[in-house]
Amino acid sequence: MVWQEFMRRERKRLDERREGKLREALGEPLSGETVELLERIGEEDRMRACQGLVAVVGADGRACYRHLDALGRDDMEDRLAAKWLEEGWLKQRAKRRRNGAAEALSIPKHLG
Repeated sequence: MVWQEFMRRERKRLDERREGKLREALGEPLSGETVELLERIGEEDRMRACQGLVAVVGADGRACYRHLDALGRDDMEDRLAAKWLEEGWLKQRAKRRRNGAAEALSIPKHLG
């Protein structure tokens, strides 16, 4: 049952990415970023989602993209690692924006 729920959530997240949710979540540029950079990140993520690709981060810290349907149960941890990395980065961006921090964070390699 865990696997089916995991895949259901991943498919929902893929649909959200196709609709441009990452670009929306990025918001306005922080210092050192441009609107064009954020647009590019958002569009590349949307295109990967349209192709059914999701990020996975291996134990060695390297990220790559795999088709969602090619994932197996043993890939769940690597997929979750990529998701947590992205979510943490987005939360830090939002925190910096709220606190008026001037500097942008480095972009996770699988997004940049």
